[in-house]
Amino acid sequence: MKLLYLIHRLPCPADGGAKLRAAAQVRYLAQRHDVWCAGFLETGFLGRTSEEARRSLAALRSMCRDVVAVPLHESVAQARALTGLLAGGTATENYFASGVLRRRVLRWAEQVGFDAVLAFSSSMAPLALEVPASRRVLNLDDLDSRKWAESAAGAAWPMSWVYRTEARRLDGRERRWLDSFDASVLISEREASLVEDEHLRQKVHVVGPSTPALVAADLPTVPQRVNLPREPVVGFVGAMDYGPNVDGACWFAEKVWPLIAGSRREASWWLVGRSPARVLRRLDNGTNIRVTGTVAEVEPYLERMRVCVAPLRIARGAQIKVLMAMTAGRPCVVTPGVAEGLGTRPGRELLVGGSPAEFAEAVLRLLNDEGLAQDVARAGLAFVLERLRPDASLLRLERLLTPGGERESACARAGVTAPPCCQTGSLQT
Repeated sequence: MKLLYLIHRLPCPADGGAKLRAAAQVRYLAQRHDVWCAGFLETGFLGRTSEEARRSLAALRSMCRDVVAVPLHESVAQARALTGLLAGGTATENYFASGVLRRRVLRWAEQVGFDAVLAFSSSMAPLALEVPASRRVLNLDDLDSRKWAESAAGAAWPMSWVYRTEARRLDGRERRWLDSFDASVLISEREASLVEDEHLRQKVHVVGPSTPALVAADLPTVPQRVNLPREPVVGFVGAMDYGPNVDGACWFAEKVWPLIAGSRREASWWLVGRSPARVLRRLDNGTNIRVTGTVAEVEPYLERMRVCVAPLRIARGAQIKVLMAMTAGRPCVVTPGVAEGLGTRPGRELLVGGSPAEFAEAVLRLLNDEGLAQDVARAGLAFVLERLRPDASLLRLERLLTPGGERESACARAGVTAPPCCQTGSLQT
């Protein structure tokens, strides 16, 4: 097929959960189809692009038929988002609005004649609907309107008004897009259950996480013992300029870490991820709290961690950062919202703490009890290998881009076998 892949942030580099998921999707689809990819490329100070981003972009160009990368200047985008919100629109749509991107994509559409369009994130939905194609699929992953609503609940005025207004308006847009696209993708049953309208629910399909870190072929069996370091390093991995991560890290620093450090004075806490917010950079005390900033590879840091934490109070969908840690054989402690999004069993594949005391107790149990740490690490790894096979997730996504694919998925939801005319690879006319 000739596929158009629209994404709000190009996975160049793939240094966050959404980018890792997008990178896996593009790689898989480009191996099997002709893919044209368009989106925004994040830039740094004075609009400069990092060497790592340039290398990643070159790799993306090598696998796609063509790529459009429009520089994303954060300050300009933020001003555009606020202006759009005040004018009655949504910040989400206006933040990623670009005449350059739109003109290039529509020119492609005239020249190529796309069979299908896949829009990654709600901000790409309006442009995707302008592109003539036999199939249009919207990969929402999470319902962003719910995330804005959760942010409003804990914010002070005027940001509470901004978040609440964005949540209300975006909720209306999401309903409209769910109805306009041939199929929409959410990352978990929990997210799908939030779509209450029965007509819209029929167009929603759950496609689980798929990232380069979750390739089951690399880890065919679960070992009898996981190689855990003895040093009591607690780690939090993620994009440290992302609002929910910043909020969670601050909560952990203020409420949880003092309880852990008071019991295990030799323990240390590492925050590993790109562009840490100023409030997080200030946490680095040069002794037992380390804020790394952007790192070339996360894996070497995961290897040094005894326990991984995800103290997110605002959590939607499946947290890729946790799945990466579980794939690396690291026992994890998370908040209830994170556990629910993953579909794990608390106390088995990971430990859960809702209050600061519960969270700290769970971390200390894993630091102090080798047997428990081994059991949780092995159960978490088994969960990833058995329940979240990326090949199955990517195949489901590919089928949704194929005419008739949504009928096959609907049959699967109903627990019946799809008739031959609905099965991908045996389409009949």
